[in-house]
Amino acid sequence: MLFRIIALIGLTCSIAFAHAEIIKVDDYIEGADPGVKLFVRNKFAEPKIKATNNNVVLFIHGATFPSTPDFDLQFQDYSWADWMVKHGYIVYMFDKRNYGFSSREKAMDEPAGNNRPVTRSYLAIRDINSVVDFIRKKEGVEKIDLIGWSWGATTAGFYTSLDSEKVNKLVLYAPAYAYQNHTNLGAGSGLQNKRKPDEFNYALGAYRFGSKAANDSRWDGEIPLEDKNSIRDPAVRDAFAIEALKTDPTSESRNPPSLRAPNGVLEDSFMQATGRPIWNASSIYVPTLVIAGEFDTWSFPQDRAMVMRDLTNAPYKKSVQIKNSSHFMLFEKTRFEFFNEINDFLKSKN
Repeated sequence: MLFRIIALIGLTCSIAFAHAEIIKVDDYIEGADPGVKLFVRNKFAEPKIKATNNNVVLFIHGATFPSTPDFDLQFQDYSWADWMVKHGYIVYMFDKRNYGFSSREKAMDEPAGNNRPVTRSYLAIRDINSVVDFIRKKEGVEKIDLIGWSWGATTAGFYTSLDSEKVNKLVLYAPAYAYQNHTNLGAGSGLQNKRKPDEFNYALGAYRFGSKAANDSRWDGEIPLEDKNSIRDPAVRDAFAIEALKTDPTSESRNPPSLRAPNGVLEDSFMQATGRPIWNASSIYVPTLVIAGEFDTWSFPQDRAMVMRDLTNAPYKKSVQIKNSSHFMLFEKTRFEFFNEINDFLKSKN
């Protein structure tokens, strides 16, 4: 462990935590592979509740942005992590290798075209396992809950299919899975080598750049309404971009500012969307919630139906679609409906 940063954040809690403060603890831990160091953030209420198999949660981030802007955005009431703490959880999040505050390999500092995509899913689940074991040891529990968003849902599902004994409950928020007519990830998309249609477009290189304008455009494109802000406060879009760009120390060296995002997720997602799945939900043995917004174009209803079909060994499974919501609903006006669905699932006896 390299260092630890502890901060106190005042808040107005729910009745159970009315006089509590939120504690933030940032750690770096060793990954499973040489040179990999993983940033881990822990948030909990003080006085700290006793950790059990039912109240420790790990958030797992998606394809482009790391964990802290996704799950702990300190803007108004948009920190999902703080919301979870107020509802009785001990919360963790982390950055996968080559993302955010975790270590970056040499390929991330070279021109993208010099190397093939980095941070493939099989490596990301090694990072998940390192963090899960760190949390289990630190909190003295056997199992924890996993909440994965987008590619985080893919890697959370992949991991749980191999290590169900370490997982209490699983939440797959907007998973892409096995839908072979996927317009953004499959055949005909920019991920396909047009000269070799079965092959990923390796010209994309090791990583790509994520800018505010690109994310704004994608978010707007998710919402099939003329008034995009009818489901979203435009101020949160700007706040998110500011915090996301801070997670890459090179972001201000480019015009416009942009962070580096590994392309391993794109290669694996293309394979999934062209009939070559990297994991199977039938190997999951824990209660599982599949949840997404009505307008989501990363996770189509067909993806989620296929996950539900394959969850043959989950003792309990549930699928929920939140109306008037996009892939980014954790930052939209329906977010508390969304948060409550997940809270109800995690606290249920199923």
